[in-house]
Amino acid sequence: MHQNIVNFFNKSFLSTLLLSLLPISFILGNLAINLNLVLIIFLSLFIFIKSDLKFKLIFFDKLLLIYFFYVFLIGLLNYVQSIQISQNNEIIIKSISYFRYLMLYFALRLLIFKNLINFKNFFFICSLCVLFVSLDIIYQFNFGKDIFGFEGETRRLSGPFGNELVAGSYLYRFSFFLIFLFFTLDYFKKINGKIKFLLFCIISIIISLGLILAGNRVPFFIFLFSAILIFLINKKDRLYFFSLFIISVGSLMIMVNLNLEIKKHYGGFQTKVVNFFKPFSSDKIIIFKDSKNPTPDEKSYTITLSGKNYSLSSGHAKEFYSGYKTWSANKFLGGGVKTFRFNCPKVFHNCNAHPHNYYLEILTDLGAVGLLMVFSFFIFLIYKSLLINKANISPFLFVFIGEILPFKSTGSFFTTSNSTYIFLLIAVIISISAKKDLN
Repeated sequence: MHQNIVNFFNKSFLSTLLLSLLPISFILGNLAINLNLVLIIFLSLFIFIKSDLKFKLIFFDKLLLIYFFYVFLIGLLNYVQSIQISQNNEIIIKSISYFRYLMLYFALRLLIFKNLINFKNFFFICSLCVLFVSLDIIYQFNFGKDIFGFEGETRRLSGPFGNELVAGSYLYRFSFFLIFLFFTLDYFKKINGKIKFLLFCIISIIISLGLILAGNRVPFFIFLFSAILIFLINKKDRLYFFSLFIISVGSLMIMVNLNLEIKKHYGGFQTKVVNFFKPFSSDKIIIFKDSKNPTPDEKSYTITLSGKNYSLSSGHAKEFYSGYKTWSANKFLGGGVKTFRFNCPKVFHNCNAHPHNYYLEILTDLGAVGLLMVFSFFIFLIYKSLLINKANISPFLFVFIGEILPFKSTGSFFTTSNSTYIFLLIAVIISISAKKDLN
């Protein structure tokens, strides 16, 4: 009996530790994330073999299996059809390596099913990481360098991420775990209500300043959206989330009035939104001097719709349009995982590595069929979790909703950090909902 308790503790300790290391891995980079991912998969596989478990597949498990089989099938199809040998190999390799996220999903499903993960510890590590990144960014803003010596830009600060300007996305993704720690940790339940609220306000100020100074505007506004969404749904703690929203907006207004660079940066967000649609007004139509052979300057930020040429005033419009053009070349099945940078130059003159929107990238890589599968899965997952089960799975569900909002610029859907984060959320949301169904 004693030995069984020790074995369970070791499994539980290791499972919780590896999950809790993920927020740290996201700071360290893709190598750390992949190593962490592999360790979680091997631990769950070891537990599965030793425990002789009968793991019953639920409806969502089957949907994901179909999705990943489809991804592999599309990769295999494009591998056979491709002419370029170098691209050939990369398509099939990336399609196979993408399966590691399916393995991560089932690994976490198993560990949660066996009650081997203590989410309070995960929340606690997330909280420490969010405070660290926020304070490091504030330090970088005041002294020009962060504690590691990384210098900041005038309008966007990276903190411990160095040259990668992703601090805002990181803070959005993990900050709500710190916020919800106030409602899950026994310590905060015992302290005086006024002191608890004061601590919450201080934490909210630190997070808000970190998000604002990071300069990633979309994550900051999605953070505000998520705070409002939780305020509307979570009746019990509405005062806290209303205060969070007011503090965040107030912090932005103060920083905008105190710093000219921040004022220009956030003031320009509205201009960028307007400029996104501006090209399609009649006064922006341009005529090439030589319609058959336009110069590179004429073509660089120009799109053609219905036989008319429009000069773009927004980089995001160009990215989205490049995604649309690439998808148009293979509408139903797509070109395979992470093939945008190969296929876009075939149909468009000014391409990036990806179209900067999850759904456009899914369209270009997996086609309309793949997008329908992914979008339907997301909607049904949210519907079942929020409306049917009414599972208390915050903040996982709320940050997931913010992560998959369609009308925003994003990184690549298929990169290590984004895929790991998305399938982590999916695994937790589905697992906790499934456990509630069994109760």
